[in-house]
Amino acid sequence: MTKKEMNELADMIVDKLLTTYIREQATWYTSSTMDDIYHQFKQTPKRKTKKKITESELLGELAKLLTKLDYHKDKEEYEICAEIKKEIDKVNDKLSKL
Repeated sequence: MTKKEMNELADMIVDKLLTTYIREQATWYTSSTMDDIYHQFKQTPKRKTKKKITESELLGELAKLLTKLDYHKDKEEYEICAEIKKEIDKVNDKLSKL
């Protein structure tokens, strides 16, 4: 394939891509209303379903957090340790309420 043929092929590909893109944009602009656009981009809050957490799940979470705490303590990353400690306290509170 010569350089001229490659350039012609590239031009045909770009032309096809742009034609398709422009057609899709025109369709979207003519068929979409402001309500459609608003509802498409509106973020709906996700509802959290309260699932009863079992003691074994909490103990598993606690074990995971303690392992992370030990790892970061060994690496002397104390800011991360403080964050993990807060999470451990939350899990301990949940365990004490069971």
